Amino acid sequence: MNTQNIPPAQLWLGPSVELQHQAEKYLQNIFCSQHGCTICKACVMVNNHQHHSVAWFHPEKNYSVEQLTTILDLLSLTLNEMEHYFIILQKADLLTHASANRLLKSIEEPPRGYHFILLAQRREAMLPTIRSRCIIKSFYNNQEEHGSSHTLLKFFIHPGLSPLDFLKELETSKITEQESTELLDAILAHWLHQYKKVCVEQTTKASTDRIIALLSSALEAPPMPGSSKIFWKNLFLQLNS
Repeated sequence: MNTQNIPPAQLWLGPSVELQHQAEKYLQNIFCSQHGCTICKACVMVNNHQHHSVAWFHPEKNYSVEQLTTILDLLSLTLNEMEHYFIILQKADLLTHASANRLLKSIEEPPRGYHFILLAQRREAMLPTIRSRCIIKSFYNNQEEHGSSHTLLKFFIHPGLSPLDFLKELETSKITEQESTELLDAILAHWLHQYKKVCVEQTTKASTDRIIALLSSALEAPPMPGSSKIFWKNLFLQLNS
């Protein structure tokens, strides 16, 4: 990879596990003399998140003041002329308005040699001011309209499927809170797309409005740890009542 062409800021969209994997491959390609052999010291250090030229940030909830201070302190260090340093913000959609605005100038014009890679599940969760300053790349494939091919998806985009089949699928599912957020995004994206295709018939429009409202509310209060199954059971019942 020609390091002279590395953008100062990139926003990558996709499932969180896939994004981390792609970021590791990208960095291995840069720092490995064989462009990503996966077994040399540089590749192993990148894979273990221990490379001296990469800082990974992963928030528990929202990005904290301490994390932002650490990032800004890193940017205050002057790099050598040919040196490159990468700041990886995992779950960048957890940046609050205040923290995103605090980083805005640094993302737009980082000091020489510094590069930001923001990893996020949802494009719409990122401030437009951040998006406009980043090269955006999506890692969602064609089957994952907005990032989910989960087996529960069909029950929320095809109303009227058997509740018994849904409960059976839910019981065998090991869906996590992270996967729940991705699945909610996929369902909401489907119904927003349907809304655009809605004809003038008011009953159809009203039904779609109701579904979108329920999904939007669910996204504002996603499942807490350990509550994913009851969350999806309740949402299914609401949508089919």
